[in-house]
Amino acid sequence: MGMRGASEPAGLRSWLSLTDEFQLVINGREVALPHSVERVVAYVGLSAQPVHRMKLAGALWPDVAEVQAARSLRTALWRLQRSRVPIVDVQEDRVALQPVVRVDAIELFDLCRELLNDRAAEGLGWVSVLIDSTELLPDWDDEWVVADRERYRMLRLQTLEFAAERLIARAEYGRAMEAALAANISDPLRESARRLVIRVHLAEGNMASALGAYEDYRSLLDREIGVEPSTAMQRLIGPLEAVPAL
Repeated sequence: MGMRGASEPAGLRSWLSLTDEFQLVINGREVALPHSVERVVAYVGLSAQPVHRMKLAGALWPDVAEVQAARSLRTALWRLQRSRVPIVDVQEDRVALQPVVRVDAIELFDLCRELLNDRAAEGLGWVSVLIDSTELLPDWDDEWVVADRERYRMLRLQTLEFAAERLIARAEYGRAMEAALAANISDPLRESARRLVIRVHLAEGNMASALGAYEDYRSLLDREIGVEPSTAMQRLIGPLEAVPAL
């Protein structure tokens, strides 16, 4: 379940989850939709604003003629209206998600921006939700999903690292490690995330763990792309390597 289900299950009545899997809840009831209709709802939900019907049809059915794409969209909207579930507002030339339906992906994008703008006092409390919301619709291969998935992945990575930095500064090492490890899982070759893991180990006085994390990363780099860690990483770990064994 996405951000809305994890954070406000009692008070929130209608939400759309697009992280990890598609899930729609309207008026407290989970709604199952055909996949063609799910695609319409997901695209409009990610847009966070009314979408022109021609643009929507072209994005969802890019490999067919414009007339056929428009027909497919009309069919999907008809099936949606037949379900009698108030999800979208269909105007003459635009389609929008009903404003009462909140979208976890949009709120996660907003959370990332708030944290990166350093409004950390309220944002750091939501880092666990960002850690759990790993990927945008991972089983979908539509081009528009792939683009938004990568945008979310990169923004989430940057935000997790930023949060780990702030949590280290506040000596909240457990939460800092959670954020740093989540970034590591998302991109195992990303050195900035690896350095944060090592910094947490060093801050806690776990020198052997810091050295072990460094050696693991150095082995991975050598095996995958045949390079050494950067000088920044080597400076971080250098004093430990110079300590003589007892």
